[in-house]
Amino acid sequence: RLEADLRGSTFEDSSGGQVDVAIYAVVEQGESIRFRGEAIRAGDLVLFPGKTIRPYEVAVMASLGQAMVSVYQKPRVAIITTGDELIDLHEHDPNKIYNSNGYGLAAQVVEAGGVPVVLGIAKDSKEDIARRLEEALSADMVLFSGGVSMGDFDYVKAVFSDAMAFWKVAMRPGKPLAFGAISGRPVFGLPGNPVSAMVTFEQFVRPALLHSMGQTDIFRPVVTAMLEEEVTKPAHLRGFLRGVLGFDQGYYHVRTTGDQDSAILMSLVRANGLIVLPEGQDTFKAGEIVTVQQLG
Repeated sequence: RLEADLRGSTFEDSSGGQVDVAIYAVVEQGESIRFRGEAIRAGDLVLFPGKTIRPYEVAVMASLGQAMVSVYQKPRVAIITTGDELIDLHEHDPNKIYNSNGYGLAAQVVEAGGVPVVLGIAKDSKEDIARRLEEALSADMVLFSGGVSMGDFDYVKAVFSDAMAFWKVAMRPGKPLAFGAISGRPVFGLPGNPVSAMVTFEQFVRPALLHSMGQTDIFRPVVTAMLEEEVTKPAHLRGFLRGVLGFDQGYYHVRTTGDQDSAILMSLVRANGLIVLPEGQDTFKAGEIVTVQQLG
């Protein structure tokens, strides 16, 4: 009807001259009109508890005129590395090693959504470790790195032994792991070897951090993949090998990043996954199907 009414009509332009208008398509009723309730209806659940607030959630809240929403506070995580053999990045001593664990763990905390509170390097003495622990209890969670094994100067375990829930886990890398709670704060004693510290963070600390922020999906995504090479581990331990995960011809395949020594950080740098090998078996042959935690 609209087309018929306008066909042959004349219109004036801004200067008063006449112009012809041709209409080539019928406009349907309601076309190019946005109706109330198209995107969200009254009573719809827009955001559920535990939902991460990304830019998209911010936009939809703004579209509803909501300026405030209740959220979980980002946990503050105190990080203390221990050992007389350590120096910080601004120091120089050819007989010592740089404090890679402090910075690596801080980055893992940030990646998980927490706020790192880096308290530096504690000396190998009960007094200094106890002092640092007292300072760290102003945070929501405490991470020690080093000092939890069987060495003569491993004092972390001794300092909070009364509050310790467990010490040692059946995994490699990361067996000398301690955990307890002091004044309601979770305290983790992570191994001193850098790969062990970062792998145990992935398995224990990261899920705890995500849970404390109301997350429900607290574990890394996993896939099954075919091993490209034979690998071994102690049968009584669960293994976490650093691996390179790929996808080809409809299935995942994975190989290790090379030397799996717990001091070789490059084994993590080259990895995009952790190959999880269960207890009860020491040798896994090429072609076997294994579980892989995806990193990043």
